[in-house]
Amino acid sequence: MQIPTPPRLAQSTGIYRERPATGGLAAHLKCLWLHQLPDGEAPHIAVVPDGCADIIWTSDGLAVVGPDRVAAFPQLAPGETIFGARFRIGAAAAWLRTPLSEFTGQTVPLDLLWGRVAGEIDARMGLARDDSERLAVFASALSGRLSTVQTTPPNVVSLVKHLHEHRPTATDPIRAVARTTGLSERSLRRLCLEHFGYGAKTLDRILRLQRFLAACRGRPRDKLAILAFDAGYADQAHLAREARELTSLTPREILRQLAAGATQSEKTETAS
Repeated sequence: MQIPTPPRLAQSTGIYRERPATGGLAAHLKCLWLHQLPDGEAPHIAVVPDGCADIIWTSDGLAVVGPDRVAAFPQLAPGETIFGARFRIGAAAAWLRTPLSEFTGQTVPLDLLWGRVAGEIDARMGLARDDSERLAVFASALSGRLSTVQTTPPNVVSLVKHLHEHRPTATDPIRAVARTTGLSERSLRRLCLEHFGYGAKTLDRILRLQRFLAACRGRPRDKLAILAFDAGYADQAHLAREARELTSLTPREILRQLAAGATQSEKTETAS
């Protein structure tokens, strides 16, 4: 019996590059990015949840990719180049003027939200001469919409900061977060659904997973037990359960893929 090959983590497949947002976009966007998939067979990739929503541009046009609770497995054409703008956690709802819970786990054509403006941006990106110009067009188009976007509410910013810096109790994370942020449990849930797409407990799990991924990239030679503890997991078994549920991969497979990706990046930088 042949054992199925596990999916590849998206950012370890093909060529993935990020560029920091600048100017007024920096307060709203985590980064602009492009991902060039390899030619040949269509890759089986896993896009793991990161708490963010993105606007992407592909050969099919512009779309909003909502926040995911668990890994997504998009069907992408070999050789496709995807351009993206990744919102900071909690920032996308003001741009889309719709609660983020309506996009959770979904990819929606941008013209359903922005009408002909999306079509105009799509046309301009299609006429760009190369990837660098296309990213510049994308950034310029988004900058042109800044005047229509409200800033992220302060209580949303505070909540994200709290979840990044503190680890809610395992027994009742919702009550603990509500108490420390001064919100009622009902207000907290409503705020989270509108600006994150899901509740604070789910976002906390995703942020913990992202801490583990970052540790795997930065310290690929460390033992899994140490990486699990530093990311905030109770023990290695807790990490294993969460990794399987959120990514479909084992922690060891995640570490193997990210360690290989880090080695390849070092070789590329040395060669250049």
